This record gives sequence, structure tokens and C-alpha cells, in this order.
Amino acid sequence: MPASIDTLVVGAMLLVATFTDLRRREVPCWLTFGGITAGVVVAWTNGMHALFVSMLGTMVGGLIVIPLVLVGAFGAADALLLAAIGAWHGPLFVLWTAWWTSLAGAGLALIAWRRGEMTFPYVPAITIGAILAATMQIW
Repeated sequence: MPASIDTLVVGAMLLVATFTDLRRREVPCWLTFGGITAGVVVAWTNGMHALFVSMLGTMVGGLIVIPLVLVGAFGAADALLLAAIGAWHGPLFVLWTAWWTSLAGAGLALIAWRRGEMTFPYVPAITIGAILAATMQIW
């Protein structure tokens, strides 16, 4: 089954975000805001229902980790990246991505702890979560 364009776009966005987070511990704003904007615009061209699903996915993805951003446990880029995923794939997919991300993040945190590191880049956990959500075909 060939990958759809939205899956390819999100995959490319996650690849760039993971690379930059691992290398510089930051995710470029042009990537997250661009991903949100492009997802909403593409949805808008597909009708009002698609636009509604995209906007709802953006809100769910962005708001799900806001409490953790506010206490400093996550960066704003993590919330924006989840919002971009939601803009492209909708609220249900981004919820499953967040679920799998939390499990991947726990595993990565355990690895970081065993290595004596106090922090670790979280975008790889988001990428793993999105891959698992897509692989499980839950959305």
C-alpha cells in the first residue's frame, strides 16, 4: 500500500525534527509552524469537514502536553510538533501518537537515567510514537 502524501509530509517533518533535536536540542519554528499551517491549508482545500478535523487535531495535539510545557518538563516545540501531527492526521491519531510517545519516552528516560543523564531530547519519542500509531493502524 503506497504511503499517502500526508504520511510522507509528517514523516519528513519528524525526520528533520528528530535530527535537529538530537543535534542541537531544538526544533526550528519554521518546521512546526509550517507543518501546522500546511496541514490546515491542505485540509481547507478538502472541505469544511476536513478543515474541522485538522483544526481539532491541531488543538488536541498542542494542548495535550501544555501542562508539562508550563512546568518546564517539555519544550514548546514538543507541543507544536504534536499540533502539526494533529493538523495532518486529526485528533484520534494524535491521541494515539501521544499514548505511544509516553511509552517510548519512558523507555528513553530509563536509558538516559541508566547513562547518568538528567535530560534527553524528547522528539525521538514523539517520532517513535507516531510510527507506532501509524503501524498499529489505530487511526
